[in-house]
Amino acid sequence: MFRVFSAQTIQAGSIFFNSSYLSFFKASGNDRTFNLSLTYGVTNNVELTALAVPYQDDQKHNWGPPGDTQLGIKWRLPLASSRFSAGLRGLVILPTALQHNAPLEPYSSDQVAWGIMGLLSFDLTNSFGQLPLKIHANFGYLDHNIETLLSKDGTDQLLLGFGFKFSAHPFIIYTEYTGEFFLGNSAINFGDNSMRLGQGFKFLGPFNLIVDFGLEIGLSRGLKSSPQPLHKYADWKIFTGLAYHFKMSKVHGYAAKETKIDRKKERKALEALKEKRKNVDQDLKEKRKTLEKGTKKNQ
Repeated sequence: MFRVFSAQTIQAGSIFFNSSYLSFFKASGNDRTFNLSLTYGVTNNVELTALAVPYQDDQKHNWGPPGDTQLGIKWRLPLASSRFSAGLRGLVILPTALQHNAPLEPYSSDQVAWGIMGLLSFDLTNSFGQLPLKIHANFGYLDHNIETLLSKDGTDQLLLGFGFKFSAHPFIIYTEYTGEFFLGNSAINFGDNSMRLGQGFKFLGPFNLIVDFGLEIGLSRGLKSSPQPLHKYADWKIFTGLAYHFKMSKVHGYAAKETKIDRKKERKALEALKEKRKNVDQDLKEKRKTLEKGTKKNQ
């Protein structure tokens, strides 16, 4: 997925380095953003993420200034199973951008922001066999000024995300919906908020690079006038991304132990599934033989 988060976490000691580029161009203005992020698996249930924006169009200069910096932590809750995962994600946004609430972009403030998100993931691969489908849902709260904790200033936002992906070898195809909705602001209607529908695919490219490509369609209502904190959002965006995964040669002892335990659980679950299918096949054979005998007797 591009914007929607999975409740699942990466393995302990794993590192993902990601880069992405989003572009919108029109006679009335261009919007280009370049992101860099790093995700590290502390344990099999906890991961840390840092995201920087080296380039963000400000509609004023030939070369845009940097954007805000985001730090995040994800925790996969222990109630996870092979088909269902739940997690929590906390984030802090540092106001490193030179210009905030940039045109064509979602709202941002010049204060330190914080947020929390609930994450749900459903793996339907084992349920439907031939359809390796995964569904993800996100919901959360974003406070754009940590100094006015939980106060109603009209800029706090509800975060929503929903998406699904499936494998069509060699591609992973996904569709997602995301949006940021202002809370407690009677001057803003639902359709005025920043929201979008994304369609993309990813595949494994040369040098083990994960290649991402897709299109986002803006769903926000076109405004003739944009009272603060609103402004005109991009009608569409093309995005591309590259990711590289590697694993540290030396992993913390407890993390390595966790990985072995998880792998053992996965092997046991796979063996149990194979045994279950074997028993089903055996039952079907016996029922078929019984039916054949009954048919012969009737003849």
